[in-house]
Amino acid sequence: ELMFNLNQTKKLNLPDGTSINYLLKKKYKLTISLRISSKGLVVNAPILMPSYQINKLLQKKSKWIQKKLLLTSYNNKIFKIKDGEKFKIFDKELCIALRTGPKNIYINKNQCFINFYDLSDEIRLKKFFIKWLKEYALKYFIQRVTNLCKKNNLKSQATFISNAKTRWGTCNSKKEIRLNWRLIQSPAFVIDYVICHELSHLKFMNHSKDFWQQVNLLFPKYKEAEKYLKENGFKLYQLD
Repeated sequence: ELMFNLNQTKKLNLPDGTSINYLLKKKYKLTISLRISSKGLVVNAPILMPSYQINKLLQKKSKWIQKKLLLTSYNNKIFKIKDGEKFKIFDKELCIALRTGPKNIYINKNQCFINFYDLSDEIRLKKFFIKWLKEYALKYFIQRVTNLCKKNNLKSQATFISNAKTRWGTCNSKKEIRLNWRLIQSPAFVIDYVICHELSHLKFMNHSKDFWQQVNLLFPKYKEAEKYLKENGFKLYQLD
């Protein structure tokens, strides 16, 4: 019996010269849809849609596909606290060195020394590390908010860290600023941009033209910082 194979593995040639394999599923549907998971790209297309049309759409979406695949690969990499593992603070790579002893973490040049009573307890060790990093981030954020407020004659009430999955920062009507702790991994100018973005909300609680003029006034290179977050933001979530 001859069967028509509705599932096929195809190759997509990308603009940068590389290529990826994807699974093409032909279905009785009217529109094409893309799905990216840890297993890769799956394209669900109408059964009568020609190959050239599918390829044309995938080429148009190639940058999005590459970013999502990269995000998936980062999300699949589990960060473990172990000797030689690396992470970043202010975009500077630090190498972890573990020691058995009373709980303590300190940075010396390019190394982050972590002392912990039981190095085999991976869960508690990681919780200890993340707690330390959050406290490190909050201390720095408070300092920068204070300095930037003073410099620009603005006043916020309090600074907190945030564990948000979709926002880098928020500012509420109480003039409280919350900043995503994961930002501590990014360059200092990016952190300053997010702070200036939120400080601009002290005057404009929206994203109007006036708001963006205020952002530009506080941080003229904001587009450069936004570009960094757009291209690298997902990498900041690999720690947890």
